[in-house]
Amino acid sequence: MSNAKAELKPDREYFPASRPWKEENGEVRLIGMRCAVCGTHAFPAKDICHECGDEKGVEPALLSPTGTLYSFSEVHAKMKGFPSPYVVGYVDLENNVRVFGQVEHTAAELKVDEPVRIVLGPVKSNADGVPVISYKFRKR
Repeated sequence: MSNAKAELKPDREYFPASRPWKEENGEVRLIGMRCAVCGTHAFPAKDICHECGDEKGVEPALLSPTGTLYSFSEVHAKMKGFPSPYVVGYVDLENNVRVFGQVEHTAAELKVDEPVRIVLGPVKSNADGVPVISYKFRKR
């Protein structure tokens, strides 16, 4: 297993223009949506509620910073800029929203139903070797 930190250059970082998260009181929270009509939350945010179809009552909402690991997989395919292997998974947030993302652990360190929290960190490096920062999940 390669060390992702060795592949990334720590003197610079790249944040995507679209940042679907907010840092607040030391926590990272994803910015999703909430339907004012039926109360459904979703991520990523959408213009139409996927549950009831309402278009006017959809509003931005901060989602829970914590959740439970629903499933995960270790990716061994080599892709430019990504460490190999790395782990991805689905996390059920406390807002009844299932989110996909990288997980900051090896598969051997994880188990289904593990409590996790959202953090920011490098998910890959760009063509210049600069770390691309995004949300990911870490065990609580």
